[in-house]
Amino acid sequence: MVTVPLTSFVDSHGTTLRLGKRIGSGGEGDVYELLAAPHTTVAKIYKKPLDAHKQEKLRLMARGCNDDLEDISAWPTDILCTRPGGPVVGFLMPRIADAKPIHMLYGPTHRKETFPHADWRFLVRAAKNLAAAFSVIHKYGYVIGDVNEGNILVDDKACVRLIDCDSFQVRSHERLYYCEVGVAHFTPPELQKSTNFRLARTANHDNFGLAILIFQLLFLGRHPYAGVYSGKEDMPIEKAIDEFRFAYSRNARLKAIAPPPNSVGPAIVPDRIARLFEDAFAESGTGNGGRPTAEEWWDMLDPFEANLRRCQADGVHYHYAGLSSCPWCRLEEASGVLIFLSADSITKIDLRREWQKVEAVRPPGPMPVISPNAYHPHPAALAPAVERSLAFRKVRQLAGAVLAGGCLLLAIGEVIIDPWEVLLMGAIAIALFFFPGKEAEERKRRWASLESAGYMWRLWNRKWTEEAGDAAFLAQLKRLRELKHTYEHINRQFQNGLTALETTIRDRQVQQFLNKYPVDRTTLPRFGTAILAGLKAAGIVTAADVIPANLHRVPRLDPTIRSELVSWRERLSAAFLFDPTKGVDQADVRALVHRYQPQMRPVERELLQGTARLSRIQQDVIKKRVTLRQPVDKRAQELARAMADYRPFESPVQEAIRRDIEAVRSYIFSR
Repeated sequence: MVTVPLTSFVDSHGTTLRLGKRIGSGGEGDVYELLAAPHTTVAKIYKKPLDAHKQEKLRLMARGCNDDLEDISAWPTDILCTRPGGPVVGFLMPRIADAKPIHMLYGPTHRKETFPHADWRFLVRAAKNLAAAFSVIHKYGYVIGDVNEGNILVDDKACVRLIDCDSFQVRSHERLYYCEVGVAHFTPPELQKSTNFRLARTANHDNFGLAILIFQLLFLGRHPYAGVYSGKEDMPIEKAIDEFRFAYSRNARLKAIAPPPNSVGPAIVPDRIARLFEDAFAESGTGNGGRPTAEEWWDMLDPFEANLRRCQADGVHYHYAGLSSCPWCRLEEASGVLIFLSADSITKIDLRREWQKVEAVRPPGPMPVISPNAYHPHPAALAPAVERSLAFRKVRQLAGAVLAGGCLLLAIGEVIIDPWEVLLMGAIAIALFFFPGKEAEERKRRWASLESAGYMWRLWNRKWTEEAGDAAFLAQLKRLRELKHTYEHINRQFQNGLTALETTIRDRQVQQFLNKYPVDRTTLPRFGTAILAGLKAAGIVTAADVIPANLHRVPRLDPTIRSELVSWRERLSAAFLFDPTKGVDQADVRALVHRYQPQMRPVERELLQGTARLSRIQQDVIKKRVTLRQPVDKRAQELARAMADYRPFESPVQEAIRRDIEAVRSYIFSR
């Protein structure tokens, strides 16, 4: 804040007023405190001379001021001139303190920083109070004209105040003082294509902007015309307004537009309020008096606020009592974004109780063993002819083996000289060994049955292992234990932060005390503008910032001045009186909550969902063990039977190998 030269002004009664600090600045003028005047009144001084038309408008507004207007706006209460009877150069108005622009309330990100205590009840109340403020303006025949998010303020009690009132449209008898500015996103469709705003506006035009602001308050900052357009061309908001493309309308499809993802709309409010939005944004609303008035909005929102109920799952959530479930819980789950913050706690669950629910879910245990080795069926009987052929096949194979061996020995001993005789004997041995008999067809059939049974067993055994095993249950239980550890870690950090606040109460009170003394108000000698500018550039604004580390960052700061600053801080600190009854500042607690709550919320959500999922997995495993047991057991029996049926056709070597494999399998399954 910069102190301006004390300049004298006079009001309409000739009373002399002197300016204090400048506390605000805009394009047209600056706002100042007044010396020797009530703290509730400030002055706006224009930067350029005003024409006679604007001067007369301000005189008219000041004469029309009343208690109703002062309660809801920074209305001009009196004019200011440089001399009695001189031209108007400014005006007096009520001071509006501790209020923020309305967009910092309805925008979720800003709201969590600026209005951390605000729940949906607060937003509904602000919407109701906004309607009341518009109603007062219209009641006395004024039109706001330039309705936008920048000239409306809200305080921490949801009270609404209108500012920049000198731009409002004023009518006096047959003379009209225009509002010559506007913002496209709040301008009604019938005025969208106007080349300038020097035209007569009505309360019905204001009611369009009012409906947009109420929509944004109720539905988390969403603009009613900002939707997903299915056409090929671009669809900016001002064009959508001009073409009546209300994205949340019941007939939005006809306008090729739809609400954006992860958004809520009129479905979460009563039908009577939803109809007000439809009427406000419909083509029929362009006619005189076609849109809902401020009084109609207030009449609907006042009982609606009383009809909100608290969510049973999340105490921070409030919603319309006519809904079967909480829309904010659904939206937070779908978007993963924390919409409303708690004021005093980072968690909304009792971890001990939730973990008891986890422990109450009994593990399904290892799956029952199903194996073909558990069955020992006898091979299916062979036909007599096949059995004789199989027996003869063994004799043939033995004779062939003996003949082949003898042939090999003769060849090695060079008893037979003619190689053709050797080849002939070898051919006879091969024929005896491999010549197929009547058993070949039966062997082929049983081998095909064995392959088919083996394939079906592998499929069903994999299904049994995956769906009836406890691997999924154990993996989910492991994840829940990790979440529990994360939860405890975040909560421990939060509790440590609270402890730190409690142990530094005195230091924080000292800091707050020293912050009340700006450096530019010090009476120390030799402090010029250049030195103050250097201090501010280094972040030294108040006595709390006067510490050696900060002072050393100021280039070319004289050591004597540095010493004087430190002494000044020490004198102020000596005057500080500690108040042990104050305890921890709740603002500091809220800041700590809002630091850790966003970290905790996704952990909480996954814990709650994970416990339910663990129970579903357990129930599903038990169910699968019942429904899959019979078909899997059947496939095991089929494979055991096919293996037994093929056993007569195995060679001694194959049979030995098979027995070894079965022994290994039996050992593994018995573990």
